Amino acid sequence: MALFVVVLVLLCECFRLSEEKLYITFRTQTCGPPRGEICVEIRKCPFFDDLLDRSPIPRPRSVINIIRAHHCDFQGNVPFVCCNRTAPIYAPPPTLAPLPYTHPAYSSPEQEFTQRTQTKRTTRATKRRSRTTAQPFYDSYSDVSETLLSHANFRMLPQDTCGPISTNARITNGRLTDLNEFPWMALIAYKSVSDDSDEDVVFKCAGTLITDRFVLTAAHCILDTTIRGVRLGEYDLDSAKDCNPDSGYCAPPPQDFAIENIHVHPEYDDTGLRHDIALIKLTMSANINFANVQPICLPTSDTNLNGKNVIVSGWGVTENGLKSPVLRKASIPVVSLPDCRKTYQRFPPITSSQICAGGTGAVDSCAGDSGGPLKFIGQVDDTPRFIQYGIVSYGPKYCGTHGKPGIYTNVFKYMEWILDHPVH
Repeated sequence: MALFVVVLVLLCECFRLSEEKLYITFRTQTCGPPRGEICVEIRKCPFFDDLLDRSPIPRPRSVINIIRAHHCDFQGNVPFVCCNRTAPIYAPPPTLAPLPYTHPAYSSPEQEFTQRTQTKRTTRATKRRSRTTAQPFYDSYSDVSETLLSHANFRMLPQDTCGPISTNARITNGRLTDLNEFPWMALIAYKSVSDDSDEDVVFKCAGTLITDRFVLTAAHCILDTTIRGVRLGEYDLDSAKDCNPDSGYCAPPPQDFAIENIHVHPEYDDTGLRHDIALIKLTMSANINFANVQPICLPTSDTNLNGKNVIVSGWGVTENGLKSPVLRKASIPVVSLPDCRKTYQRFPPITSSQICAGGTGAVDSCAGDSGGPLKFIGQVDDTPRFIQYGIVSYGPKYCGTHGKPGIYTNVFKYMEWILDHPVH
């Protein structure tokens, strides 16, 4: 009887492995366009190398799901994964110290705080954390809020396609992003003050695509009466065509839209920058069938991010004090509200409707833009995806001022307000 059980277990295991290899064979055919992926050993893909080093053992389900979703081959017991070919393929060193944290500067109601364009270079921090002690940059949703689940418009959110994770989404600070890495990024266009025509525009704020018709941003960004439109799918503002010179892949052209209407939160207070959130409705639906234009996921539960490293991205000011033409990204730590309130004692009290992040050291770039996203990898229907938890609101005059985190609007606290507007 015992022998029968052993044989049965072995047969089941072989069948499971056979099913896995059939799945892997299918996945092998998916490496390639539109993201220019190739099949490489898992430890030679920077994204997965970081993922394995940052995750505990036994591996959480969220990590396993990410790896399964990108399986392409096995050689012996070594799994291979689809990896963005624009990422460097390398043999991983034993340790890797992350770059110093960065955090963006934003517009603010007090003179001490200012817009990003006035940000100046700061000194690089010398203290670095060991890779082996780094926190994992993934999380799992808790139960979906019953209030949101019962909302008539909840199912209009693109939960099955939002927040795709690029295999090249390595968490580095102040670095250029890769083509199509954050396809939900939006640029808000304003009439150029240096030109009398309506044709010339400047981009001064960012936002995120949350459905094919709506862009989420900060309220203080859209009060400017010169606002003209929204651009989606942009990467390099100085390039007519966004291409990767190594792979030869070129992204589809950006999509420009006029604005049908704007919804500002009714309790927005520009004195204290509370309820700093707004929705922009486009005049027509964005084409989200392209790799460079995809919506981001929105939070469905009140996740505690204290102490976790989250990601900001934008065309913010660089270490040279100049605005970057290419989309950048950075990893910053979330600061608890009690600690944050000590920093902003002269301001209206920081509330649970806000998130504090950054301010732990000097930086080598200011990656975020006003109205842009603060995001984190979480689970949506058991699939790892990027979720937007915050909107860039305001912060210190100088990027990376030690002890002065940036302030973000807590998106989850406004989910009912967002859903109250037909988001499709």
